[in-house]
Amino acid sequence: MPDIGLLELLLVGVIAFLVLGPERMPELFAQVGRVVRKGRGWISDVKRQIDAETAPLTTPVTEIKDALSESDISSFNEALMKKSGQVIDPAIAQGSAAVVQQEAIEAPEVKADEAHK
Repeated sequence: MPDIGLLELLLVGVIAFLVLGPERMPELFAQVGRVVRKGRGWISDVKRQIDAETAPLTTPVTEIKDALSESDISSFNEALMKKSGQVIDPAIAQGSAAVVQQEAIEAPEVKADEAHK
């Protein structure tokens, strides 16, 4: 959308008033209103059609998202890792960068403790 300010609108209105005169101004504004109304209706119809066409595609995705929560994924991962006999890495099991950041914060403290010994 173009960025039209109040000053620009006033300038267009003054020029239209000078060119068309006071007799034809209401007719012009009525015509502009009809065009804007038709444009909004057309855009609304297009949005409605797009939503109707994409609804079958988005419904399964949202159902899968709702079915699989973070806890379901992490519990499945834990069960799989225990079954295979592997040690579970907390960063992988939780899927969180916060765990990795926490380990990065704790690592210098451990090194400093080892240096004092």
